[in-house]
Amino acid sequence: MIEEYKIKEIQTLEKKIIMEMMPIEGFTCLDVGFSRGWFTRHFLQKIGKLGKVYSWEPNKFLFENYLKKWKFKNLIGYNYALSHKTGLQKYYIYSHEGFLSGFNSLEPAQIKEKYVAVEEIKTKSLDDWWEEVNKCKVDLIKIDCEGHDYKILLGGKKMIQESKPKFIWIESNDESVSKYMENENYVKNNQFNGLGLSDTIWEKLTKEKQT
Repeated sequence: MIEEYKIKEIQTLEKKIIMEMMPIEGFTCLDVGFSRGWFTRHFLQKIGKLGKVYSWEPNKFLFENYLKKWKFKNLIGYNYALSHKTGLQKYYIYSHEGFLSGFNSLEPAQIKEKYVAVEEIKTKSLDDWWEEVNKCKVDLIKIDCEGHDYKILLGGKKMIQESKPKFIWIESNDESVSKYMENENYVKNNQFNGLGLSDTIWEKLTKEKQT
């Protein structure tokens, strides 16, 4: 457990460096997997008055004690999970409040600890959410959902193709995720990924970058 904390500290430092480098003023950002709000907080600090953040946290404790209490005009929070479909799905819980709550997911975690409960929770696809918000412009998507990242991408295919977010920041390095991103004309941003971050930052390939 101590080693896991050290890894988290290193990853947090890497992410902070990248956040300072990333030009996102005026962006509309999606934080899929809010947890205790590290990304949402940094997005809010950088997007300025014209930007907006939408955040999702299905864990009731984290939503009630963190996301719901954040009163910002340009932040909207949701207490359900994003997935490839809208409906109800099993949610595997490793802890309601502690460190292991970060592993709570719609997928069983690949860790030695066993989940303590399974609940049925509300899920929605990104495409369905996007329709609800009148197809707002989306500039950046961050996804950290413990193995469910690919299914979230599948549920947002229409939005990604039409809104064309500049950056998609994903914790997963899964081959299916990489193939999906490449098929949608995204490339790994070497400026950010070269820092050694375990996550992958994908950037939309524009005509200028193709030439």
